[in-house]
Amino acid sequence: MHPEAYISSAKKKRKRKIWVRDWISRRQDLGASAQLLTEMRVEDAAGYKNHLRMLPHQFDFYSQVESAIQKQDTHMRNAIPAKVKLEVTLTYLATGDSLHTLEALYRVGRSTISIFLPEVCEAIYSALKDYIRIPSREDWIRIEHGFRTKWNFPGCVGALDGKHINIFAPDDTSDYYNYKAPIALYFWH
Repeated sequence: MHPEAYISSAKKKRKRKIWVRDWISRRQDLGASAQLLTEMRVEDAAGYKNHLRMLPHQFDFYSQVESAIQKQDTHMRNAIPAKVKLEVTLTYLATGDSLHTLEALYRVGRSTISIFLPEVCEAIYSALKDYIRIPSREDWIRIEHGFRTKWNFPGCVGALDGKHINIFAPDDTSDYYNYKAPIALYFWH
C-alpha cells in the first residue's frame, strides 16, 4: 500500500468529535435553570432554598460575581451564562451531587463544570471575603478538640452532613439514644 493511500484511508476512518452533544445544546430551554429553578423561584421558595441553600432574593447576590465568571460569546458558540454557572456551583456545594448528576440536571458538560467550579468559588470568596472569616490556627485546634471530645472523632475539623442509622442497641445502655430515632448511630460525612 502506498503511503498516500494509507493516509487517505486513515482520514476516512477517523470519527468526527462532537462539539456539543445535542441534548446539552438544549440547555437554554430545558435545563434546570430555565425550568425547575425558574418555577421554584416563583412557586416554591422553600424548595428553592432546599436546592440552593438560599432564598430566591438571596440569590440576587450573583450580580456581585457575574462579571468575574461570565465569558464572552464567540462565533462558534454561546458562553454558559454566569447565572447557570453560579446555580451549578451552589447546587454542588449544597448537595454534593456528582458532576454526572449536575451535567444531566443543568445540561452542562462534566468537563466544563470541573473547569468553572473553582473559578466560581474563587469569585464568590472574592466578592464576599468581608463576610467570610477563615478560622485561625487556634480556631482549628479548638474545633478539632470539640470533635475529638464530643464525638470521639480525632483529626476532624468539620462535617458537611451526617446520616442516622437505626441499630439494635446493646442491653443496659443509653449511649445510642438519638432524637431522630430511638436507637441510632450518627455518621459524619
